[in-house]
Amino acid sequence: MTRGVVVVAVAGLLALALAAPASAARPRRYAFSITAVSLSEVVTFHGDGGPACARAGVCGYSGTVRYSFSGGDGVAAFGIAGSHVDATGDFFYSGLTSATVQGPDGGPPCTDKVLQDFDGFEVGGHPGAMRLLFHSPVDDPNYLDTICTGPSDLDLYHAGAVPTITIPERTLRRKKIKLGVSSTRQFHAGPFVGTVAFTTAIRMRPSRFVNDIFQFLSSDL
Repeated sequence: MTRGVVVVAVAGLLALALAAPASAARPRRYAFSITAVSLSEVVTFHGDGGPACARAGVCGYSGTVRYSFSGGDGVAAFGIAGSHVDATGDFFYSGLTSATVQGPDGGPPCTDKVLQDFDGFEVGGHPGAMRLLFHSPVDDPNYLDTICTGPSDLDLYHAGAVPTITIPERTLRRKKIKLGVSSTRQFHAGPFVGTVAFTTAIRMRPSRFVNDIFQFLSSDL
């Protein structure tokens, strides 16, 4: 990842109000280079056979959508003041979404592939328990979108099928940070039911270069 990309990315983070709001507490800022990141999401689903399925016209549909990448990198920044946290991270990579969905007529399945190159996380909670949120509605995610019928990222997020990573602020003081989560969860979202197997691994380390940009861009806040 080039320095120019880092500058743009950090500027984008700050545009999302990374600097903590005015507070009696002195703000604390942490900036990181994400040195390695991988993610895999496998969604297996079918129509639920109920009224919602009939209304949506998806009864009899079933399939699998896979979204994955590895070998990515990126940047992350955290702004903390008092009990308030504003933070986010950006991933850059070469990834792929692929779908195979069988319709109710028994004909050839729908298949599609979509290249992906940008993902990340938002952060909620408080300094003692910050939650890294993947495919949050804030980011308008579309990693499962293909020409084939199936659930959306927002369907799965609101169904609680996408896991989070929870860390305390003291984790951000480490010289090297390894984060990860792996889960398989059932979901029922709108007219679809199924399972989501989600795994991600993130490595990051404090970056003076990213921090200098972070401090410069937020110096007037």
